[in-house]
Amino acid sequence: MRPSLLIANVKNEVMANSLNVPKLCAYLNTVNEKNDYGNTVWYAIVAGVSLDEKSKMNVTRERFKGNKDSVKTENVSVESLARVTDAMKDYGVQCFYSYETGDKTTFNSMAMTGVGFFDDRCASLSGKPYSEYLIPCVPNFTIIPKDKSGVKLESRMIVNENEAAELSKAKEDIMKLWIDGVYIGAAYVAAGFVASYQSPEYLKEYFKKDVDTDLPGVRFDIEAKNNSLKIHTTMSKEITGFTNSVKDDINKRGFGFVFSSENAVLDGENISHIMVYKARNLKLSGGSYEPIYKTQTANYIERILRHATGDFKAENIAKFFSNNPSSQKSIWLSKKTNINGILGSNDDITYEVDETAGVCAIEISFGNAIKRIEVPLNRVAGE
Repeated sequence: MRPSLLIANVKNEVMANSLNVPKLCAYLNTVNEKNDYGNTVWYAIVAGVSLDEKSKMNVTRERFKGNKDSVKTENVSVESLARVTDAMKDYGVQCFYSYETGDKTTFNSMAMTGVGFFDDRCASLSGKPYSEYLIPCVPNFTIIPKDKSGVKLESRMIVNENEAAELSKAKEDIMKLWIDGVYIGAAYVAAGFVASYQSPEYLKEYFKKDVDTDLPGVRFDIEAKNNSLKIHTTMSKEITGFTNSVKDDINKRGFGFVFSSENAVLDGENISHIMVYKARNLKLSGGSYEPIYKTQTANYIERILRHATGDFKAENIAKFFSNNPSSQKSIWLSKKTNINGILGSNDDITYEVDETAGVCAIEISFGNAIKRIEVPLNRVAGE
């Protein structure tokens, strides 16, 4: 299914208001809490987050509406980002966010300051129940840099020595307009890119074979093998790459959805577009941040399980995980070699039913890392 974009008609600060969060939850309940996943919201995009990691929502109380103009702020506060993500996490919505655009958040800036500049600003958002669903995207993209954003509007008309009208070439007669530069928030590119490779048709363009046409790319790991070289953004390179010390720092921190503007070659061809270097959320696991595909795969499996078992009926769960060649688990295991297999070559999935507690615990093994989810059993009345 081709990805589609739903645009909210309110600012994040308004949506995060205590009166509006329940409305957001009511909407997500209608699209994400059904067995029909055609309209499910998988991702959210929040761009222009304030670089002030302690930024709060603006609360203005006025006795009479219209007494004075409200103060307008373009940036999204960290508080409002946390509030909205805390609500969306319960519906499995992964939030791609990027910081305010400008010369402090560009490839050039990150090449000098490193990724630690952004990692430090995410400290207040890590270690929270919603951290798994927050994906910081860095750096932002530059279309026109601030120092080269002069626009020539017009020149003064003069009469030359031949008494003919012409445009003056004198500097004082040229009118120019300077703007603050043109930038694109990295969250837009990251979310669009990840949504694209959910499509098996998109993956097939680059991998040709070993792509199952019936499966989405939820388990596709952009960091693995040469995946980032084979599929990349359509954005042109901005710099000739990060220094080794900056790349070592990125690898050591394992932080965020990080784009790179590197000189790279694949099969003898130069790559002239920006690639993905890391794809992590803000959940710390084993001393590093967790890859985004783990959360996405777990959400997908839970939704498929709910649909296939009639809202988690115990007898249907047993069939789902049985060794029968026609069971869903067996089908997934048989497709491990596919690029978009739900389970990778070193992955496994097991379950355990606790009748007393009325829950089913599912463990998804991503190599040596285990992700655990619990679902409530759907019991027949009287049991």
